Formats: sequence, structure tokens, C-alpha cells
Amino acid sequence: MLVRQQGWLAQSSEWLPEAIRSRPEVRVVKVVAEQGRTADALVVATGYLESRRQANIGARAAGRIEAVNVEEGSEVKSGQVLAVLEHRDVDAALAAMKATLARSIAELAELEIEIARTQKDFNRAEKLWKSRTTTEAQYDQARFARDAAVARRDSLNASVALAEARVKETEELRENMIVRAPFDGTVISKDAEVGESILPGGMGEASGRGSVVTIADLQHLEVDCDVKEDYISRVFQGGPAEVAVDAVPEFRYKGRVRKIIPMGDRARATIKVKVEIVNADQRLFPEMSATVYFLPQEEQEKEKQPSSDQQRRVFCPAGAIQSDGAGSFVWVLDNKSRAKRADIKIGEERDGRTEILEGLSGGERVIADPPESVDAGTLVKVRE
Repeated sequence: MLVRQQGWLAQSSEWLPEAIRSRPEVRVVKVVAEQGRTADALVVATGYLESRRQANIGARAAGRIEAVNVEEGSEVKSGQVLAVLEHRDVDAALAAMKATLARSIAELAELEIEIARTQKDFNRAEKLWKSRTTTEAQYDQARFARDAAVARRDSLNASVALAEARVKETEELRENMIVRAPFDGTVISKDAEVGESILPGGMGEASGRGSVVTIADLQHLEVDCDVKEDYISRVFQGGPAEVAVDAVPEFRYKGRVRKIIPMGDRARATIKVKVEIVNADQRLFPEMSATVYFLPQEEQEKEKQPSSDQQRRVFCPAGAIQSDGAGSFVWVLDNKSRAKRADIKIGEERDGRTEILEGLSGGERVIADPPESVDAGTLVKVRE
């Protein structure tokens, strides 16, 4: 009896008002219209912009920040001082080491005079001893005085070298208190303020910050994207590409495949590819989303018709295309999330997207992998 009632409820649900009738949940994709070289793309992949060189810049020694010389957006040059840590104690130690060095140099200069004097005394004593007009004891006394002065010079030379090494060591300690830019770039994040403590490799506020600023080379940006294993054979090292960025919708940047990472992602069945942007400008920033269109090689480009560069072509994800006895069709959603059948004529399929020759103009929202319950006029719930 219960089964019969449930069957009756299921059959009668179609008579319920639309406001309370259950809606099938669907995923929606967009039909795109492309013009120019992107329409001939062999593979399309999405990813995010990143800087070729980006680094969190900190000091090589622990200390408290005395000054920060840059702000977010500041352009910096290699070697430019970004921040300075308190180092008055190091300055005092450096002054003491320089004073020690100066004293050792002065003592060495004084000893050189002493060596010159004892050398002359020895020369005179040697002449007198050879002429038998002085005793051997007096000759030995002059010789020993000269040798002792020369020996002290070796000791003082070592003292000068030691003092110079300590001055250099203290200067390096002082340099460790200065944070410099390792390369030309732009400050994209200011990570610490004056008065905060900083530690090399700090792991948060409890142990001190690990960096003062983050800089990135915005002149050399690239897209980090994942290409499906099925299509990686169409991607070539150094191959041409075009990059579309949501923030600059009417412009396509020139790209080049810089690196195909020789490691696959087993879970996602993808290969990571790095695409450098050849003509990056000030409108691009790291972490922006981007779409990469991998283009045919030059030999394949020459085989295209001259007019194809300006031809407008429409593409739809292959999973949204259905077929029956009447031909191919898709379910298009209107602004009230109601399904409507659109008969289409399809062309070549590439990288999971199919060219639409007739029936769609681009911009339509279509249902991907529609369930069997979807029919003409069905109200659906769009899955986020």
C-alpha cells in the first residue's frame, strides 16, 4: 500500500505548483566565442599568474626593526636598502675594532723605525768587529737587538692582520642588520613595521617575524597551469600561446611555453606547465586567474587560410552536448533558470570543447552533463 502511495505521489508531483516542485541540481558552463589565433588553440588550460622571481626578504640576523624604507607598490633596485635593524651595539664594537687596528698599525710603524736604528747599529758594530776594534760581545749585542726588532715586526704584522679580520667580521655583522633587495622588483607586501622584532626563519608573532617585505619581479610573469595528460602531447617546449586574463578581458597577451614540469599529478591526471608572458605590462599582478591557449607551431600556422585569423568561432564544452534521433542539441538556461532545447550543428572537438557551427552565438549558459529529468521548460537549481 505504501509503495502504491509513493508511486502515486511521484506521478502526481508533476501537477504540483512550480514554487514547491523539486528542481534538479545541475552544473552550468558557458559557451564562448573566440576570434583570431585563440580560435585555433590546440589545448586550453587555466591557471594563475606568478612571478618568475618572488621572495620574502628578511635579515640574516635577529633584531628589532629601526626603519622601513619602502611601501607596497614601491619599485626597488638590486642592492637597495629596504629596512634597517637596530645596531648601535654593533657600531660601538666596530669603532673599538677600528681603534685596535689603528693602534696596531701605529705600533708597526714605530717598530719599523726601531728596526732601521738597530740595523745601523749592527752595521757599525760589524765593521768595528771586522777591524778588531770592538769586542765580540758588543757585536753580538747589536746583532741580537736587530734580530729581536725584526721578530717583533712579524708579531705586529700578525696583530694587524687579526685586527683587520675582526674589523671585517664586525662590518659583516653590521651588514646583516641591513635588509637589501636581492633583485630588481616591486614590493607586493609589507610584512613588518618599525619596532617589531625579526628572526631569520621566524614562524609568527611568538618567535618574531621572518621577513620585512615581499618583492616580486613583475616584468617576468608566467602562468602556472595544469594540462590534462591526454593533451600534453600537443604542448611543446618554446611553443606559442596566448594568455587571457579576466582583469583585461579585451586583450590577449603573447605567451611562450617556458617549461613542462617532468612530473605528473596522479590524482588529477595532469602535467604542470609554465607559460611565460612575453609582453607583460602594469595591468598584471601575481595570483590573477588566467586562461592559456596553446597555439599550433609555426609550420601549422602557415597552413591556415589567410582569413581564418579574423573568423569568429563558437565553442562549447563537450560534456554539455547531447544527441538523439533529431541530431545534436544542448540545454540552454534562461535568466529564470528554465531549460530550453537548442538544436546545434557541431564541428571539430579539441581538448574537451567542441566547435559549434550553427545554433549558438556565444555567451549562452548551458547545462553540463544534464540529468535525465531535464526537459524543455524544466526549472533547475544551479550548483555553485
